[in-house]
Amino acid sequence: MPWRSACAAVLVLGLGCAALILGTDGGSIWTAEGARRQAALSNPKPLPDYPLRDSLGTRISLANPGRALQVIDLIYTRCPTVCLAMGAQLRMLQTELAAVGLLEQVGILSITFDPADDERALADYLARFHAIEPGWRAARFENDVDLARTLDELGVVVLPDPSVGFVHNAAFYLVEQGRVVAILDVEDRAGLFEAIRKRTGA
Repeated sequence: MPWRSACAAVLVLGLGCAALILGTDGGSIWTAEGARRQAALSNPKPLPDYPLRDSLGTRISLANPGRALQVIDLIYTRCPTVCLAMGAQLRMLQTELAAVGLLEQVGILSITFDPADDERALADYLARFHAIEPGWRAARFENDVDLARTLDELGVVVLPDPSVGFVHNAAFYLVEQGRVVAILDVEDRAGLFEAIRKRTGA
């Protein structure tokens, strides 16, 4: 009978909606990116203590690169698109941090995932954006295994592309005492600056 079919359809639809709400944390998570960012806020994870080499050849740690509060982005120096946008945003962020006296408290670390990026390439990348060093450093992983694990941990997808080198997703990671406490869009410098101010009490 038609009414039975209608009831069954309503029941199936209701169960589907319930599953969707439960599976998306009340409907608040609609993408893997959203889930990743919400997890970072609700359960900050410590970054692994992997060794990096910066543009000066100095060995530093991913988990403790030098400042208690750190902004990290994943880049490659030949990138003609999103990495340029991130670099420009971080340069403006450094200017804003300097204006409120936070330049010595907050570090910036740009980490390349391109095996071709050597110390010279990293130094040129910083120079391109007139980075204020040593507050802003650029570094590379010492081995590919640590790089792959970190990309997976942070949810960074990197795919080779013959035309530009790589295509990849991008974000700013705010790290406090070695733990990721926020992940922000690369266009959201204002949100990043506000998150920094809240955590520094500035």
